[in-house]
Amino acid sequence: MNHAQLKAFHAVAETGGFSSAAKILGLTQPAITLQVQALEQSYNTKLFRRHGRKTEITSSGKMLLRLSKRIFSLENEAHMLLASLDSLKAGQLNVVATSSLRALQLLSTFQAKYPNIRLSFLTMPAQQIEKEILNFRADIAIQHAPPEDNRLFGQKIEETPLKLAVSKDHPWSQKKTVTLKELKGQIIIMPSDLEADSKARGHWSRYINSSAHQILTLQSKEIGREAVANDLGIAFFTETDIRWDERIHGIEIEDTCLKEATYITCLEEERQSRLIASFFDSTISIGNQ
Repeated sequence: MNHAQLKAFHAVAETGGFSSAAKILGLTQPAITLQVQALEQSYNTKLFRRHGRKTEITSSGKMLLRLSKRIFSLENEAHMLLASLDSLKAGQLNVVATSSLRALQLLSTFQAKYPNIRLSFLTMPAQQIEKEILNFRADIAIQHAPPEDNRLFGQKIEETPLKLAVSKDHPWSQKKTVTLKELKGQIIIMPSDLEADSKARGHWSRYINSSAHQILTLQSKEIGREAVANDLGIAFFTETDIRWDERIHGIEIEDTCLKEATYITCLEEERQSRLIASFFDSTISIGNQ
């Protein structure tokens, strides 16, 4: 049984005649007749009886009709689903990130543009994030370093200057500028997965000498921000990360320009899919602002 045979049978059963079925399917009546006959011969059964111009469905035909109704109903549902996915009126996007500080802003912009797309979001260490994409547990990754695996596509959407972040209770809370040399003796807060991010060319961590500075390693950038706010050390954050937290003061770095890049990563083979491409387009437009 092929799809054309079942479709011909269904049309005859629904319309009550071969001529009517032919008109609906845009075929000739002999073509419809041949399809139904081929189906009957394949299974050695009779689906219709013809009495002159009248076509009567058999008991076998009635049982098959119940199934064909379900089949073509599901086919129509599949068509509607795929059409809605193509127009981004439905779908789900699973996103992972090394930090929520920038990622949630990107997700908010995407959701405002495509409100019918369901989003899931998790933060995790940089060492784990590419595995989530490669194992199909995530569609998009937002991270601060380019992907290492050649099966992945990564695009840098922005590169943002960094400031030194200190607590409002820190002795430097009134300072406007500072040099890197002045950091000696200060406790510098860094995320535990910094080694993965530091592979990016020109990453700010290369300016920090772990033998010359006291390093407080914490699980994530979010925890690091809380540590800064509670005066456990100093850290490097973007202006956006600092500005909305009244507990933190930002200081310009006088003798160099440290930057933090943001990369969007996906499977190379999925880069041109409608949903993934739309996410890239929405985030790139933010980075260009």
